[in-house]
Amino acid sequence: MNLQEGWQLVPQQGFVLLEPSNRPHYIDDKSLAGIPCVPFGLEKIEHLMPQLIDLSTISESDGELLEDLCVAELEHARPPYVCAWISSELNGVDLAALVAERLVGRNGGHRLIWRFYDPRVTSLACNVMTPEQRDALFQDIQSWVLPWSGQWWRIEGAQDHSSAYGIANQSWPTPDQWTTFSISEFIHRIHTEICAKRSIEPKAAPAVQQAVIRGMREAATNLGLVEPAQQAEYARLLVLFGDAFKFHRPLEGMREKLAKRHMQWSEFRILVDEEELDRLTPEFKFSVQTR
Repeated sequence: MNLQEGWQLVPQQGFVLLEPSNRPHYIDDKSLAGIPCVPFGLEKIEHLMPQLIDLSTISESDGELLEDLCVAELEHARPPYVCAWISSELNGVDLAALVAERLVGRNGGHRLIWRFYDPRVTSLACNVMTPEQRDALFQDIQSWVLPWSGQWWRIEGAQDHSSAYGIANQSWPTPDQWTTFSISEFIHRIHTEICAKRSIEPKAAPAVQQAVIRGMREAATNLGLVEPAQQAEYARLLVLFGDAFKFHRPLEGMREKLAKRHMQWSEFRILVDEEELDRLTPEFKFSVQTR
């Protein structure tokens, strides 16, 4: 996933994927009517499925509306309505079927809907999935451009048609990956806060997200924190304050107590003085080489 600086929607080229549940209230129901991406057997909830807009067939007024929406997508903190601009050799019907196919799968014996197209999830997929899974997810896609972290980002798709059979299963998250996707809202909230509080280069945003993921895993694995909210708060402190939080004198020995269940998270948290940590934290610079 690469930063796409200066990207602008060009009407009559490609497709736009919309999330109907996040439709702004001021948009008329008759505007931006697209092709529903409905998995087999879920026709009764078609209204909840993403819609694909073919830019070659929309009206001039809808094209102008989409241009305005794409600009607004980077300026507002609301859940994304415009989820992606897609370039593909497929026609609209076939592309909608491809998206629909990747929406459903199983985890632990349960059939699930995975809204991978939501930019908050798509960005996460690029950080946690294997290259083979990502290639399968974007099979038959030339380019997938998404709004995330105040910028537009481009994912180059896989164009190898030789392994198209069963490709949806190859793109489905593993059980371990589901653990991360299940806390995507926490990861997004912490990532947004850190990027807002610190001067972070736009191209470093994926590295910050990866650091938040690592921090939450550390909280679960090393400290035994099981509540996502607690894991997220630990990761927030770790990424926001770095070594100042790691080596803060009042916290010496407290992590061991927390890991051994000799201390509650609430007792640990009350020892953290963010104003003091902020004073001890040098100028925040997050390198794109961070791993």
